[in-house]
Amino acid sequence: MKREETVGFTIKTLNKIIVRKEMAVLEATQHELPPPIHGWVIGYLYDNQDKEIFQKDLESAFCIARSTVTKIVKEMEKNGYIRRVAVDRDCRLKKLVLTQKGEESHRTVIANIQMIEETICQGITPAEKEVFLKVARKVRDNLQKDSSINRKDVDVC
Repeated sequence: MKREETVGFTIKTLNKIIVRKEMAVLEATQHELPPPIHGWVIGYLYDNQDKEIFQKDLESAFCIARSTVTKIVKEMEKNGYIRRVAVDRDCRLKKLVLTQKGEESHRTVIANIQMIEETICQGITPAEKEVFLKVARKVRDNLQKDSSINRKDVDVC
């Protein structure tokens, strides 16, 4: 079997092309935006503004280790995208809150994602997109239930 005909190679190739496209869009719009994981966190916080979100919630949502989340949160706070705010019931708990800069970054990222999504979906019918997403979910599920993956080495969520 040729590697170009494998699902794994195709997914990896698509990912690289999409990342390059994202970088090209950022360069074209000349927006200074956070790294992708910071953008995902910003999006998560934006979508969950009605809830108290803590670092442990990010660990679960993104399947990443506590130490990784701590590093991300510190960097995002330093760069002015989020604030850690004590909650009334326990001053040791710090909820994560977007700053104005974080909200503005989110709006820019969403506009860029929509532009890239339109490019990705050109010439693809809604039915084809539905089939693709269904197959992609199956691939993800297959990888997640694969017991041969050592969970200490790979974050699988």
